[in-house]
Amino acid sequence: MKCTVCGQDYGVAHNCAGVAAASPVSAVPAPPEGFALGHYLGEAFRIATWDDGAIQRTMNDSRAILYGVIVYAFAVSMQLAVPIVRFLLAGRFEHATIVASSVAILLIPAAALDLLRVGICHLLSKWFAQGTGKFKQLIGPLFLGSIVYVLLLIPFVGPLLGGIAWIAVFAMVFQEVHGIEPLTAFLFSAGVGLVFFLIQLYALPVRHP
Repeated sequence: MKCTVCGQDYGVAHNCAGVAAASPVSAVPAPPEGFALGHYLGEAFRIATWDDGAIQRTMNDSRAILYGVIVYAFAVSMQLAVPIVRFLLAGRFEHATIVASSVAILLIPAAALDLLRVGICHLLSKWFAQGTGKFKQLIGPLFLGSIVYVLLLIPFVGPLLGGIAWIAVFAMVFQEVHGIEPLTAFLFSAGVGLVFFLIQLYALPVRHP
């Protein structure tokens, strides 16, 4: 027989410890063969809502990196959606085309900075928090979780909400992959993010005539 409280099998007598058995990772079907964008979009939304099971499923899934790149490219490119729509509504189609064609110019430095940030936090986790994860295991969940960048489209509060959501996703992925404390993961994420923000803010100071 099995105890319904602690999950332990027993014969005639049983001294229950009173601790419930650990529940399994959320029951999500395995990704289908072939094109599976819908499945990984679901995982992206689950990661964005702090589902640790989704992080565990995608951290060792090589296909998650491929679909994560697609999600990342879309989410970052959406930052240009507002100016493109404004130009189209104003009938300035040439300007809209120029802005749309600059997507690659936006994506390449954004991806380089994000990967650099991941690498720095990865090394900090290894050196100072005895992290056990691998760099590759971080990429899939983080790229999928970058879907929170679409929050930047919200007027006025979008950049603030997007920044907070990205830090939260970043910290949780490091917590799950590296097995480090939540506060440590948050401090690494927020600290490195603040440094990058200050560099971007002051590296090219605005010059007034």
